[in-house]
Amino acid sequence: MALAVLLCIGGLSACGKKTSLVATAVKRADTTWFLYAGTGKKDTLSFQFNKNDAVVKAVDAVGETAGQNKLNGNFANPKYTADTAAETLRVDANQTITMTFLSEFTGRANGQNVVGYNVRYNNKTYHFVRLKRTPKKQSASSASTPQSSGVSGTGADSELAAKLMKSIVNVNDGAEPLQDKAFVGTYTFRMFIGKNVGLGQITINENGTYQNAITELNTTNPDDVDKASMISYSLVTGQLEALYGKEYLNPRNLLTVAYTVHGQNIQRRLPQRVTLWTNGHGGNNINLARARVENTGQHLIFYSKDYTPWPKEGLGPVQTGLAMTKAEGTTPQVQDIYTTSLNAYRDIQKTPVKNNADFMQLLGAISDAHRQAVGQVAVDFSDRYGAGVKTTDYQGIAKDGSKQPQMQYVFVVSPAKVVEGATYIINTQSGSLLVFGMLNNKLYLLHQPDPDSATVTWIGMNDVDLTVPPLQIRLNPGI
Repeated sequence: MALAVLLCIGGLSACGKKTSLVATAVKRADTTWFLYAGTGKKDTLSFQFNKNDAVVKAVDAVGETAGQNKLNGNFANPKYTADTAAETLRVDANQTITMTFLSEFTGRANGQNVVGYNVRYNNKTYHFVRLKRTPKKQSASSASTPQSSGVSGTGADSELAAKLMKSIVNVNDGAEPLQDKAFVGTYTFRMFIGKNVGLGQITINENGTYQNAITELNTTNPDDVDKASMISYSLVTGQLEALYGKEYLNPRNLLTVAYTVHGQNIQRRLPQRVTLWTNGHGGNNINLARARVENTGQHLIFYSKDYTPWPKEGLGPVQTGLAMTKAEGTTPQVQDIYTTSLNAYRDIQKTPVKNNADFMQLLGAISDAHRQAVGQVAVDFSDRYGAGVKTTDYQGIAKDGSKQPQMQYVFVVSPAKVVEGATYIINTQSGSLLVFGMLNNKLYLLHQPDPDSATVTWIGMNDVDLTVPPLQIRLNPGI
């Protein structure tokens, strides 16, 4: 059986035995860790561990996300080494960071509950922790106003979907025209959102309003911008306020479209959730750090603690500003993005699968809705997966020895766990894989009855409904 598989490698492998303190820390790929001494209100480092490197920042305090990146000699994220036997972690930044894990720790830092470990760092005892519960930060504009409880709906044709745009706050009401026309125009900028790469486009209008679009990509590598899956697209509209020679952004509407990331077909992305937050008569619900734009004469610079510059690109006194580049066109309005997103979802809902990539995205969405499982089979889209395979590579043989019909669509993905003796786990040179097939709108899983034989057979998964999970619509959710 030919197994010419185009694989996408991701995720983080566990290193060492499960009881290792350091292994438990670095395998939490979606967690931000903080290294500090004392109360955690100063001199703090934050860490996020990718498969091959770490994002390290000097931040003001435990719980903060913005800070100065600690890079290696090549101005890239540093590599790290976890020694599970010695319980040590070394991060190869310009100034090497070495910690020895001593024991578990639970406490409070910077007013927040934290859990983690006591570590030896610079010959002193420090704490290496994560937030036990991530509190919802408030924007400067919403600190004194209670948030609404929120409304949610299910489906692109739900009642909330039909009336969501009626909740939009009119940004033109009360807007004051800009005095400094140098700010007017459309600009692009790029940054990190946490550890992920982000892209921004803002249009600043003469009447004192703005549209700011932010795209978050599922990659930590700036070189992968053109091929990375999209986590979300957010559009903020609001008014500008001139203070101290700068223009501060006062948001009124924030629409975020979250996409199916696991197995995403970047040519035909599937919206998974649409959320609208507003600051208006119903309370202030937008949860963004205060942002501003400055004109230095040489540059327009965007500042927000929600974002971190790319390596070597930070501007301003402490190099936390984002360079704004003049661009053509105009950033769209909230209503346009909402309509486009609904239409994209309805198109995929009507015809979910046109090719292998669509098939993989559909099962990615189904697995997301069922705790990373397709039927009774647990899948792992953070490891190996790919749709660049040929259906002819997987010719199934029935029990009577006859050839089974050829599948219309096929893709491969890693199993979440390798079950000894499971015939549905196919052993290949690339590792253990699950091979899913689709024929006449029915789902099949490839089985290998004999592990020492190339003979495989397709078995139907009749318990799996191949329909697109419903689109979630939310208005001012509390969380």
